[in-house]
Amino acid sequence: MTSRGFDLIGTDQCVELLRAHSFGRVGVTIADEPVILPVFYALVDGEVVFRTDPGTKLIAAVLETRVAFEVDDAASGWSVLVVGHAHEMRSPSPALTGAQSRLDDYWPSGERERVVRIEVEKITGRRLQRSA
Repeated sequence: MTSRGFDLIGTDQCVELLRAHSFGRVGVTIADEPVILPVFYALVDGEVVFRTDPGTKLIAAVLETRVAFEVDDAASGWSVLVVGHAHEMRSPSPALTGAQSRLDDYWPSGERERVVRIEVEKITGRRLQRSA
């Protein structure tokens, strides 16, 4: 499917692209101020999860804010966008333990012991059409 110079990427391929990468950006609006912040992430049980420290991303999760998450590859010309509500994973549970273990390889220095999950409501992807 094509849309204004882009090929639309199907949901299954979007999920595979998300699964194959580990660095993306989360977009949130706090106090009417939009911000986009980099995160290392993993796809766990169909949800985007990432570690964070106290701050904007954690506030968004505690408030269960609707957020955008994006991952792309400029060289290949594709982008995947996830929209959903952020939630902090608080209670010790198999889901939290599993998310933490998947994120161990992508834990930047500093205190980032809190885990946020994005409950996926919508996932879309686009790929630039190459000129002939």
